[in-house]
Amino acid sequence: MSRRTRWVAPMLTLASFVSIAAHAAPSAYVSICCNAPSTAGVFNPSTLEQTRTIVTGSGGDGLALSPDGKKMFVTVDNKQELQVIATASGTILATVPTPVGISGTVPLNIVMSPDGSRVFVFAPQARPNALIYIVDTATYLSTQTPVPALNTIGPPMVSPDGSQLYFEVGYANGYIQVLNSVSLQPVKRIPVSGIPTALAMTPSGLILITNSSNQLQVIDPSTSTVNTFSLPNTNQGTPGNIISSPDSETAYVSFATGEIAAITIAIGTTVFDVTVNYVPTHFAISPDGSTLYSTNLSAAGVWSISEFQTSTQQVVKKVGQLGPLWALALGNDGLYVLDADQSGIATVDVASRAATHVALGGVGVNSVAIPPAGETVWASTYGFGLGGDILFLNPATQRLRYKVGPSGSLAFSPDGKEVYVANPGVLTAYDTATLNPIGSAYVGQLTNLDQAIPSPDGKRVYISATFISGSISNGSVFLSPGEILILDTSTFKYTAAISVNDGMGAIALTPDGSTLVYTANHGRVHLLDTATNKVTGTIHLTPANGDLADVAISPDGSTAYVADAQNNLLLVAGLKSKTQVNSIAVGQGPSPVVVRPDGSEVWVATLAGLEVVNSATLQISGTVRLPGAPSAIAFAP
Repeated sequence: MSRRTRWVAPMLTLASFVSIAAHAAPSAYVSICCNAPSTAGVFNPSTLEQTRTIVTGSGGDGLALSPDGKKMFVTVDNKQELQVIATASGTILATVPTPVGISGTVPLNIVMSPDGSRVFVFAPQARPNALIYIVDTATYLSTQTPVPALNTIGPPMVSPDGSQLYFEVGYANGYIQVLNSVSLQPVKRIPVSGIPTALAMTPSGLILITNSSNQLQVIDPSTSTVNTFSLPNTNQGTPGNIISSPDSETAYVSFATGEIAAITIAIGTTVFDVTVNYVPTHFAISPDGSTLYSTNLSAAGVWSISEFQTSTQQVVKKVGQLGPLWALALGNDGLYVLDADQSGIATVDVASRAATHVALGGVGVNSVAIPPAGETVWASTYGFGLGGDILFLNPATQRLRYKVGPSGSLAFSPDGKEVYVANPGVLTAYDTATLNPIGSAYVGQLTNLDQAIPSPDGKRVYISATFISGSISNGSVFLSPGEILILDTSTFKYTAAISVNDGMGAIALTPDGSTLVYTANHGRVHLLDTATNKVTGTIHLTPANGDLADVAISPDGSTAYVADAQNNLLLVAGLKSKTQVNSIAVGQGPSPVVVRPDGSEVWVATLAGLEVVNSATLQISGTVRLPGAPSAIAFAP
C-alpha cells in the first residue's frame, strides 16, 4: 500500500497521556505520508537534550551553518531550493532556487566558505553534467556552473583559505578535482586509488579519503602528494565516515561493523580502535577535539546521536532519534541535526476544519488509529522492508514519541487490549500494554496482505490479501485477484479463505459485523454475509472502469462510500437496495475515505488535502488544508 493505506501501537504508559475524549472540541487526526516539512533539531552538546526545533522545507538533505552561527543553510529537495534560515528565530530569510532534486544516487551537498561569504551547493546527480551553485550569503544571488563530477561520492570541500574547491570523481581509481573557488575553472587533478568511501579536510588543508581496500589516503593539494596507510583490523568492514581533529594531527574513522578508530595523519599509526556498536553516518567535533559527535544508524535500523570522548575512548551519551538523519553541524549555540522526516500527524479541529497542530516525524507514515479508550493517537507505516517505527502523539501536549520495532497498518481489538500490525507478509498481534507479540499469521508466497479488520466481538479478524501473479478475469484492470482470510483470534489460525477472482480491493465491515463489504474491478462492490461467508449481493457502480481504492460504511450500516481513484469520484451506494445513489466529483487521487462517528460528514483524502462531503446533501461542504499529502484519517471517540 502507499498513500492510500488507512490505518496504528506502545511501550509508553497510556496513563501518562490526557484522554482525547476529555477534550471539548471534536478532533480528527490525519497522518501525512509525504511532503511534510523536515526539521533541524538543536541539541545541548553536553547533555544531548533537544532545546528547540527549526522547521525547514520538505526533503531536507544538506545543512551548513554560517561561521557566526546566525544563519543555517538547508537544501530541500521537494521545493528544489536552498533555504536560508535565522537560527535564533527559525525565520526563513531567503530561498534560492536549486532546480535539481534527488534524481541520482547522491543527494545535494552543501559547504560553506571559511569566511562565510559564499555557499557552494553541489549537485552531482544533475545531467548531462554535475552542477555547482555558488550563492552569495549577503545578496543570495547565485550562479551555476557545470563540472565534470559524474560518479562522485561527494561532498565538496573548500581549502582553509577559501581559494580552492575539491571533490572526488570516479567510483574506482578516480581523482580529486581541484577547482578555483571563484571561477570554478579546473586547476588540476590528483589521482587516488581504490573505491572511495568517505572524504574530509583537515584544518591545515590536507584531504583525507578512505577506500574499500581499508586504507586511509592523505593528500597534500599543494604538492599533489598522496600518502597511503593501512587501517586497522580488516575484519571491521568497510570504512565509513571520517573527520579530522582540530589540530590536524588525528583522523577519526568509522567502520560498517560499529567501530571508531583514531589514526595519526602524519604516519598512519593507530592511536585507538574501539567498538561502539553503532555506525556513525556523520561526524562533528568539538573545538578542543575532546568530543566526537555523530549521527548513527544501528544494524536494526535505529537512528541516534551520540557523544564520544576521545581521551577515554568511551561513548558517554547516546540518544535515539526518529530519523533519517541527513546532516550534522556543531554551532555556537548547539548541535544541529537535520532530520529528513517528511511525515507527521496533523490535528484538525472538526468544527472549523483547520489544522491546529502538526507533529512532524517519521517517513512514509500512512496509518493512524486511536485505541478505544482514546488516550493517544498512534501512527505507523505499512510497507515493504525491515524495521520501522510506531509513533505516539499526546493530543494535549502535541508531543510525539516513538517505539522502534514493529510497524505497519494497525487496528485495535474492540477492547483495546491487542493491536494487529499488518505488513505485506504477516499479521502480528501485540499486547498493547507491553508490545509483546501474541501471535502471527502469515500469507503465502507471491501474496500480499493488505488490510486487517477485527470483528465487533473481537473473535475474528478479516484480512484482505492480493496475489502478486495471476491473470485478472475479463481483461486487464486495476486490482489483482486475491482472497479474504478469516482469522480466529483465540487460536490465531485461519478458519476460511474466500477467493476473489475479479480483483481484491478495499474492505470494510458494517458496524454490527454482519456484512463485509469489499470492492473489485469493473465497478463491483460485493457484500459478504459473515455468518455464512457467502456473497449475498453485488452493487454495480458507474463508471465501471474505476479504481475502487477505499470504502467506508455509515455508522447505521446503510450506506457505503467508495473512493474511485481513477476517475476522482466519491461513489455512494445503498447497502439494502444494493444500488448506486450518487456520484460526487472530488480532488485527484481520492483515498482513504472515512465517515464521522455521527454520520454527518464523509472526509475524503486527496493529493491536495481533505474534502468534506455533507452526507445529507451529498455536496462538498468544505476543505482542509494540510502541509503534505494525507494518508489516513481517524476521528477522536
